[in-house]
Parts: sequence; structure tokens; C-alpha cells
Amino acid sequence: MGFLTPVLLGGVALVALPVLLHLVMRRQPRKLAFPALQFVRRRQQANRRRMNLRNWLLLALRCLLVAGLAVALARPTLRRSGLHGKEGAPLAVALVVDNSHRMQYVHENKTRQRQAVEMAEWLVEQFPSDTEIAVVDRSRAATGFVVDKKTAEARLRHLEPEGSPRPLEDAVRGAIQLVTDRPDHRQEVFLFSDLSAVDWTKQALKSIKEVLDKSPDVRIFVVDVGVTHPRNISLGQLKLRSSILRPGQPLHMDVSVRCIGSDEAQLVELFLEGSSTEAVKRGQHHVELTASPAGSNLTTTGQATFELADLPLGIHQGYVRLAADDPLEVDNTRYFTVDVRPPVRVLLLGENRRDTLFLREALSPSMGGLHVVRFECEAKQFSEAVSLALKPYAVVCLCDPPPLDDKLWQALADYTHSGGGTGIFLGHRARMSAFNEPVAEQLLPGKLKIQSRQATHLRPRSLAHPALSSIKDYAASIPWEIYPVWKYWELGDLATDAYVVMRFANNQPAILERPLGRGRVVTLTTPVSDPLEPPGRKTWNLLPTGPEPWPFVALSNQIVGYLAQHDNASFTFSSGETVVLQLATLQPPSIYVLVPPDGEPMRRKLPPGENTIRISTTRSLGNYKLTSGGTLTQVNLGFSVNGGEDQSRLERIDPTQLASAFPANRVQLAETLEDIEIYVDVGRSGHELFSWAITLVALVWSTEHLLANRFYRSTK
Repeated sequence: MGFLTPVLLGGVALVALPVLLHLVMRRQPRKLAFPALQFVRRRQQANRRRMNLRNWLLLALRCLLVAGLAVALARPTLRRSGLHGKEGAPLAVALVVDNSHRMQYVHENKTRQRQAVEMAEWLVEQFPSDTEIAVVDRSRAATGFVVDKKTAEARLRHLEPEGSPRPLEDAVRGAIQLVTDRPDHRQEVFLFSDLSAVDWTKQALKSIKEVLDKSPDVRIFVVDVGVTHPRNISLGQLKLRSSILRPGQPLHMDVSVRCIGSDEAQLVELFLEGSSTEAVKRGQHHVELTASPAGSNLTTTGQATFELADLPLGIHQGYVRLAADDPLEVDNTRYFTVDVRPPVRVLLLGENRRDTLFLREALSPSMGGLHVVRFECEAKQFSEAVSLALKPYAVVCLCDPPPLDDKLWQALADYTHSGGGTGIFLGHRARMSAFNEPVAEQLLPGKLKIQSRQATHLRPRSLAHPALSSIKDYAASIPWEIYPVWKYWELGDLATDAYVVMRFANNQPAILERPLGRGRVVTLTTPVSDPLEPPGRKTWNLLPTGPEPWPFVALSNQIVGYLAQHDNASFTFSSGETVVLQLATLQPPSIYVLVPPDGEPMRRKLPPGENTIRISTTRSLGNYKLTSGGTLTQVNLGFSVNGGEDQSRLERIDPTQLASAFPANRVQLAETLEDIEIYVDVGRSGHELFSWAITLVALVWSTEHLLANRFYRSTK
């Protein structure tokens, strides 16, 4: 119980007035002359007792009337035992608003974020003027208490959807810490959330509880702005077979479709953006959904596959979208960027043309029908290599190299260091005396030890390395045993920065990689140039000459593509992720222009000598363009930014589970504005009892008046 105007409780002292009046106005007994004195005395005693009872009753009523009037004028209030904080102290309040993309779900013509902001604005208006208010969202920007209520309302109105939200538990923990830093205040946190289960994991609940245990004065009020039975159709992440295409290579992509609350077939459309503002529709796919129960909602899934051929050279951007509308539009579109590039220029070096034949045919077949022109191979002899300019080539492959001139070794090291890719396929021509020299050791993964004659075969134990990704899907079906290796080079101690990509069945290294500057070197310890029956010696392996040697073709293409580096680039990123783009220009630009999805260009500077562009401003979803002018410094790149799949997870946590996870009487749940109004009126200010008190005073007054008229009625 409390009082809005406790000073008026001093009026209770006026109770002395009816006591005084009672003493002054008390009625004296009348003297009656009766013959029978004994009867008179008995009557006198009864009359005195009756009058004393009436007087005391009237005195009690009059005292109660005065005290009740004083109490009523003091405005009594009824307070709850919930979130009322410290009595008499000013408020320190943190308003936590979930502004993830998931909060753009529309219900009753209003997004969940808009609903949360409106409720928070109303709440701010109810706070006393001396309240300290902090507005916390899921962005990574620094937060603190604002200057006044108007500033808090402005921050709420200007909250933008966050494409890369931090964990909700971090925002709540930060809000708790903010109000805890005001020990002389009533400490309260209001959280506006849709209660999606993806944010309220067991670990998140435990983390928040730990902070609450350390802050005993903090109370949390969770406002549920979500929808009990959400309905949503969403696209999963695009899976591109390759982001770098070569002439004739089709664009192939898969995308999953997920529905909550519906099992109807969905139409998925593919659009390509051109030079104009209008995108061109290039395909569509009707996706039949397979239903499966998921909680209380019906969840169905399906997949769409698109293949687009005959794309010209250059950057191509587009998007895949759902034709149907639904309450959450942000996950209905997925963006992509691909680059169609000229064939990779590869220099094949050998003692003679026969040494480069198998690798050349694996990379760029000279016979057959239509095929993708991925590599443009040029074969040269080692004797010509010293005078060759290596820079125009993306990859240089040494096929069974003999001892080389130191100048060539150094030229290869410089070429690799500047960003080139070097492949070394060791064979019978290698000599330990020459290959273990310091100039050659710059490239090789370790010192040559012996030519092993232990028969074995390739057997990859892990296919996680990018150089093996092309055989990942069908690795189990590759019969490596029918491509035996009878001879290979064993290595001594490996260089500290070298690591094994693939091993033989006897666990000896078969393929090794070593980074060098901005480039990389891949070494195969057995050759790919031995014919089936080489003159005067035995063949080292049957990798290129075994029955239907398609594993050799796939492995060669993947290794050379990996050495080219740009073939393994990706132009699709998640919101908030730092974009890293490698430049292939002869001279990197000093200034470039970044055009985000909203079309407003931004000028950026590139540090001198840097050929890697890093961009961290990727909160907006869509396709980005990056350009610069000049003949040598011309850049025309692009990339795409998509939201995470967690933003489509609308399954909700049970509110009772949420409340039970925190300390008792520290958390209160609300669903409507009326629930918050009850809290503001009763939980903090208290529920006023003036109307009840003044009614009681009126009843006492009426009773006193009736009894007084009856008791003091004159008798003749």
C-alpha cells in the first residue's frame, strides 16, 4: 500500500475534533420525580448504559469519518509485488527491440518491428521526465542512455532492419549491464521479441540467467509481438556449381523451397539483370512440396534447379524469387553473381611435346564434340622457358622436370610470389643433387629423399581441400586400385608451410601444397607424363593411361583450376560478412566505385600496391557492383549479399518455458498493450483506491448522520 499525497495523512489528527465535540455535547440525564424511587433508580441506570453505548458508537463513526476522509484525500494506491523496483528512486530503463529481418513479418497490415516500436513509444510516454532510457537493438553499434525521452522516441522510429544481427542474448545482456550501472535507480529492461525459438536456445537462456543472478535489482518485462501460428514461404541458400564460368559452361544452380502452413506447389522464377534497370526473366520452375509434420505447423519442402547456357563474357547478376507473396518477403528472393571469363592460360613445360600430351588433353581436349573451353594450353620446352615471360599465364606446369637452370627456378619463384600458380609433377628426370638446392627449395615442399618402388595407389582420406572438390560427390565410386603407382618420390622433412593434400594408400604423401607470397605451388610426387611403355624403363604409374582414366582428367582439371586461384572465387556472401575480392588487373586502381543495391554510388580508395578489395558494408541484401576506369586499372566486378536462413525460422518458444528459465518474480510476460498498461498503472504507480475510499467515507458519513438524528431526536 502506498499514497500519492502522503502529506495529507496529517489530517488523521483531526480525529480529536469529534472527541472534543463528544465531550462538550454529551447529553445529561434528566431528573424525574417518581414516587417509587427504587423503580426510578433502575430506569436511570438502564438509560445511562444505553446512552453511553450510543455515544461511543457515534464517537467511533465520527472518528472513522475524519480518518477516512484524510486517507481518501491522500490518494491511496495498491502496489503489486512484481516489477516495481526501488521505492522512490528514479527509473533506469533499457528498451531492447529485435530488429532482425525476421521481424519484418507482416500481421494485420503491420510488421512485427513496427508493432514493437509503437508499443515502446507508448511506454516511453508513460515514463517520468527524470527517467534514464537506453534503446538497444541487434546491430553492433555502441549503445547507451539517451539525453531525453524525445531522443529515445527518435531512435525507436529510425531503427532499420538488421541483415546481420548479433545474438539476441548479447543485446539482452548488454541492456542488463546498462541498467545495472545505475545502482541508485529502479532497474528495468523491456524486451520486444517475436519469441522465435532460434534466438531462445538453452544456451541463450542460461547466459541471460547468469547475468540476472549477478544483478538482483534488475527486472525484465518480455513483450511478445510474434504471431502464434505463422505462415511463411522461403527460399534456402543458392547452391551454384561454380561462380566462375568459362565459354560454353552453363550456369547451374539449386535452391530449396520451404513452406510453413502450406503444401501448395510454388512457382520459382529466375531473373537476370541487364544494363537497364529492368531484369529479364530467364526461367521458372514449379516446385512440388513434400509435406512433413513439424511441431504444430505443417512444414513442406522442395527444390528447384536452373541451368542457363550461352552467357557471354563478363559479370552477370540476377536473382531467384518466389512468385507468390507471403507475410515475410525478405526471404522470398536470393541473389547471385557469376563471372564468365576467357579460358585460363596455362603454360605446360616439358623436355619434349610428348611429356605434356596427357596433361594437355586432360585440360583442353583436341578431339570430341562441343565442350567447355576452360583452359587454353600452350606447350613449351624447358630450354625455351628461360626467355619466356611468365606473367601472362595463370598457371605454369612442370611435367617431369629435369635439373633446371637457377634463373628458371628463380623466375618461377618470383612468378608464384606475385600471384601465379605453379604445378610440379615429379618424375624420373628429377635429381636430388639439383632439386635439393636452395633455389629449388623455394618451390618444393621438401627435400627429395628416394625414388620409392613400393607399389601403391592414390587413396584420399579427406576431400575437404578445394583441389579435390570436383571428385567429392563420387569419390566412393572411383576405383583407384586400377590406376596403380609403382614408383614415386619420397620426401624428407617437409617445409614448415607445406601440407599434404592427398596421400597414397601406404600413407606416403602424393599431392602437397605450399603457399608462396600471393601464389601457391602444388607438387605431385609421381608424373602424369609417362606413357604405357616408355622406352628403356618401366612406367611409374597408370594414372593417365589406365582404363578410362576419367579420375586423372577430373583431378588434373581441379588441380590446375585451383592453381589459377580465380577459378575458386565466390561472389555470394552473407549479410554482414566481409567481402574479399581479388583483382586480376595489371595495375590495381587507386580509386573504385561501389554501387550498392539502392543505386547510390560510393567512392572508395585502395591502398597503394594492394590487389585485394575488402568491403565490410554489406548489411543491405541484393547485388553490388564495383567499377573503376582506365585501360590498365579497369575493374568490373560484382558480388551478391543474401540473408541467413535463420531469419526464416519462425518456430516459437513456449512462453512458459521462457518464464521458468529465469529467477522467480524477475520476469513478466505480456502480449498486448493492455498488459503493459496494467504494469504501468499497477506495477509502478499502483492502482489508485481513491474512489473506493471516498465511497466508504460517504457510507460512514451517512450512517453517522442517520444514527445522530435517531439518537438525538427530541422527546416530549
